[in-house]
Order: sequence, then structure tokens, then C-alpha cells
Amino acid sequence: MGDRAYAPVSKPVPVRATNGAANGGGGSGPPRPAPPSMLPGGRVPPPPMYRPKPAQSRPPPRRPPRSARGWCCVCCLWLTLVLVGLVFLCAIAAGVFYVVYRPRMPTFAVTSLRLAALNVSDSDALTSRIEFTVTARNPNDKIAFAYGDIAASFSADGGTDVGEGVVPGFLHAAGNTTVIRGAASATAATIDPVQADTLRSKKSHAMSAEMDAKVGFQIGKFKSKRISVRVICNGFSAGLAKPSPPPAPAPAPDAKPTVVVAAAPAPARSRGRGRPPRAVIRASSSSSSSGSGGGGKMTPTDAKCKVRIKIWIWSF
Repeated sequence: MGDRAYAPVSKPVPVRATNGAANGGGGSGPPRPAPPSMLPGGRVPPPPMYRPKPAQSRPPPRRPPRSARGWCCVCCLWLTLVLVGLVFLCAIAAGVFYVVYRPRMPTFAVTSLRLAALNVSDSDALTSRIEFTVTARNPNDKIAFAYGDIAASFSADGGTDVGEGVVPGFLHAAGNTTVIRGAASATAATIDPVQADTLRSKKSHAMSAEMDAKVGFQIGKFKSKRISVRVICNGFSAGLAKPSPPPAPAPAPDAKPTVVVAAAPAPARSRGRGRPPRAVIRASSSSSSSGSGGGGKMTPTDAKCKVRIKIWIWSF
């Protein structure tokens, strides 16, 4: 066989894709990437080195805008801090006030009571009259109490209302004792038949009293707002007062008059050296006293009373 001469084989030259086609291919397939340029010896050139831009050319970072939720959190935090500070200041002021003035609640006691009239008709209509004496003591040396009109109501035998009355208000000075005399009555008030039978069957009745008033305190020229105060008294009883005997006839002209000498009361002793004795102020209502109307004497009692203070919806 004879030798054939072959033409030298040349490498194909890559043709870049133009208009979506390369090396005679159609536009249906993806374009082929261009092969990397080869160095002598068939080596692939290294990738270009990344050179960061200088810091001066970088733009300053932008702060993200604060959202509405962030503003609400900040406002709630400051509001909480302000409230805590106010509570702390109020606690300090209350402590200083207590140390300086030593405030104490006034005390009340029903010292005497007279059931002048108590009549229950066949139609269960109640007619009554009660005359009472309440002693109020102010144990504070620098605080006075100003009472508004006092509404007093009495009940007997477990809750039967037997009389209501009003006592005018007064100023309870510091360190003084005030004797309050008043009257409560009921006129043709219809009551429950069971309660009416209970009142008819008993001669002595277990009594309780409630007194409501608006009270404010005074320190020097400062006057506070008045708050609601309720005084609850129980644990005493009263029976229907006996009619008073007819007056004695006038003595004969020749008879010598009888003179009754009463012992003078002993002076009150002061509790501390140099402190004047506490005065006693007697405040009476427009009603009649214990010796008038229906006869009988006042029944002495020693019923202690509880004081309840009502501020808005809280009672203390």
C-alpha cells in the first residue's frame, strides 16, 4: 500500500455566540460559555484578585427608621417610672405625716337610749319614738373633725327598722369629747307581719344603730374634702319606757320647802404635766330631751361602735 499524506490537524477556533446562536447552532438551546483563555502549557489563568474599595469611599450606614411600636415602648417605660416615683413620694409624705401628727380614728359609743314609744297596729303599721345619746371622743391632739348632718337609723330584733332621724353637724375639736343627743321616729311605717308579731311578743328588744355622715379633718387652716363615714353600734337592748307618774301636788303655804344639795363634780385631771384638761362640748339636736314626752328615764348603755370609712368603692 502506498503512503497517504494527511493535512495537519488544526484546532477548531471557538466562535462566540451571536444573537443566541453559536457554532452554527440554533436558538433553541442555551448559549455555551466561552472557554477560558489558556496559558502556555495548558494552564488556566487564576481569577482576578478582589481589591476592596478604600473606607473613605464607602457611604455612611443609614439608621433604620424607628417604628411606632418602639415609641410606644419608650412612652410606657417613662410613664411607669413616673408612676413609681409618685408612689414613692406619696409614701414618704404619708410617713412624715404619721410621725408628726399621729392620726387616730374617733371613737363612738351609745351611752343611753330610751324607747319612748313603740306601737304596732293590727294592720302591721309601726309608730315609734327613740331618744338616744351618743358620746364621740377625738383622741388626736392636733387634728379636728368636721361632721356634716348625721343620719341615724335604728333597728330592733334582727333588722326591723324602728326609727330614723337626723342630727345637725358639728365641729369636733382636737382632744375633746362631744355628747350628741338626738331622736329617731317612725310614723305608720308598714313592716313585715312576722316582724310585727315579734315586736308585739317581746318587752325588751335587741337594738342596733347606724349613723352615716360626711366627715373631713382640719389641721390649722387646712381643710380636707369630706368622705363618707358609717358608724355601726350594736350589742344593747331597750324596753318600752313606762309613763311618768303624775306631778306631785304643790306644797301647802305653811309647809317649809325642801332644799336638795347636789355634790359638785370633781375637777378633771390632766393626763400629762402642764396639759390642760380636755373640755366637754355638748351638742343637742332640735328634738326634745330625755325627760320630756312619754315619761321614763334614759337607759344607760355601753355599746361600742365601729367606724367604717368609704372611699369611692372601698370600705375600711
